[in-house]
Amino acid sequence: MLACGTAEAAADCPGAGRLQEALRLVETANPVLRAEARAFDEAQRQRDWSATLKLGYDTNTTLESGAKGPRGLLSVEIPLFDRSSDLEKAEARAAYVAEVDATRTAFLADIRSLCELAAEVGALDEYRAFNRDRTVYRQERVDEGLDEPDVLWTEFDAAQRAENEFTAARGRLEALRLTLARRWGGPQWQRLRALLEAMTSR
Repeated sequence: MLACGTAEAAADCPGAGRLQEALRLVETANPVLRAEARAFDEAQRQRDWSATLKLGYDTNTTLESGAKGPRGLLSVEIPLFDRSSDLEKAEARAAYVAEVDATRTAFLADIRSLCELAAEVGALDEYRAFNRDRTVYRQERVDEGLDEPDVLWTEFDAAQRAENEFTAARGRLEALRLTLARRWGGPQWQRLRALLEAMTSR
């Protein structure tokens, strides 16, 4: 399911080949995952068994034998079939894997939103190019006396609106790249931002 989600999230991005690199960066640099990884490593370093050492002191005095002087007692208990450490390690592994999976899922959801916005910017870029060419075409017809000059106002207005919409969407895309890079990249956020830009630039 995760691989499918990765493919779907990357489908709308022109630089989808960089997605796996971005995922690897997030898994190693994200502060939450780094903390979980440290906790997991610490759990794996725990000993598989624990010994109990007991020290005692006895005067060894009884009614029958009388006083024979002090005596020290030492005993060591080593459990032969203690599975608690294995269970703790398994729980730590399960918690780490669950956190990685949740992080990847959330990151891929953000990437899908980023790719959708990038696709919108691409469509608006094509639309503004169309309006620009149409305005040039109308200007040529007016210059040749084929159309009235008044028609240019409509073309100029459409071209300007298309330009404004493209500029606004591009600004939202740049802002989202920065937001996601800082959210997921930890100390490597600038590198992640570069990857996100490579993924969503046409």
